[in-house]
Amino acid sequence: MVVVALMSQLKVKGCICPIVTPFASDGSIDAKAFRTIIDYVVERGIHGIFTAGTVGAFYLLTPEERKKVGEIAIDHLNGRVPVFMGTGGITVRENIDLARHAKDVGADAAVILTPYYVKVSDEELFQYFIAIASAVDMPIILYNNPGRAGVNISPSVLERVISGTTNVVAIKDSGGDMSQFEEYVIQVGNKISMIMGKDELMLAALTVGGNGVVSAISNMAPELVTDLYNSFMKGDMKKALETQYKLIVLKKAIAGSTYPAPILEALNLLGIKTSKPRLPVLPLNNEQKEKIRKALKAVGKLP
Repeated sequence: MVVVALMSQLKVKGCICPIVTPFASDGSIDAKAFRTIIDYVVERGIHGIFTAGTVGAFYLLTPEERKKVGEIAIDHLNGRVPVFMGTGGITVRENIDLARHAKDVGADAAVILTPYYVKVSDEELFQYFIAIASAVDMPIILYNNPGRAGVNISPSVLERVISGTTNVVAIKDSGGDMSQFEEYVIQVGNKISMIMGKDELMLAALTVGGNGVVSAISNMAPELVTDLYNSFMKGDMKKALETQYKLIVLKKAIAGSTYPAPILEALNLLGIKTSKPRLPVLPLNNEQKEKIRKALKAVGKLP
C-alpha cells in the first residue's frame, strides 16, 4: 500500500488510480459519479488516488475545477487512501498556486507535470522544478510524459532536482522508455519512489526496482492491477505475468482513443453511468465501443 508519513519519510508505492473525471449531461463535473468511481476502485484494493492527471483530463478542466475534483476526492475518501492532486499548470506561478491549495485541503502530495508545448532546455526544466518545489511546503511527485508534453525529464535532470530539493518524493514516468526508467532507479532509486505510468510496463518496472504504478486501467479493472502487484510482492511471477497480459489486452483496446472517452465508456459498460466528455474530446464510435466490450469480456470483467 502507499505509506504516508513525514515529508522526508513519505514512500509512494503500490497501485495508484489516476481517477477519471466524469461529466454530467450539461458538461459540468458529475460529483456523484465521481464518488461512485472512487468507491469502485478503492473497494477493489487500489492504494491511492491521483486527481486531475491525464486520464482525469486536467486539460479539459479549469484551474478551479482541478481544485474541485481534488477537494471532492479528499472529502469523500476521508483518509481511506492517500490523494495526490495533479496541478496541470504550465507556468511556475500556476503550479505553485495549485500545489499550495492541495496542501491546504489535505492532499498527501502534489503532482507536477513538466511544461508542455514550449520546448524547454534541461537547465530550464531544472530551474522550473526547483522554483516550484522550493515554494511549496509539501511532498511533490514529478510527472514525466514526453509523448504528450513534448518535454522529457532526463536522468541527469532528475538527479539534479533530487539533490537540490528535500520534498520531491517520487517520479511518475509515462515515457515508456525502460532503459531510462532503469537509469532513474540506478541514479536515485534509493532516494525517491519510482512509479511506472504505463500499464503495459508495470511488471517490467517492478522487476527492475520500481515501486508501483499509476494505472489508467485501474479505473475499469482495479482488481487486476492490484492482483499483479500483490502477486509480484509475493514472488508469484507466473500469476503476475498472466495478469500483465490481461492488462495489455485492455490497454490495446483503449489505444488510439482520446482520454477520457475510452475510460468513461468502459465504466458505462460496467454499469457506472457517465455522460460524454467535453470537447474537443468526442464520445467513442460503435466500433471503438465494441472493441472495449470485447476486451472487458476477454479478461473476465463482462459475461
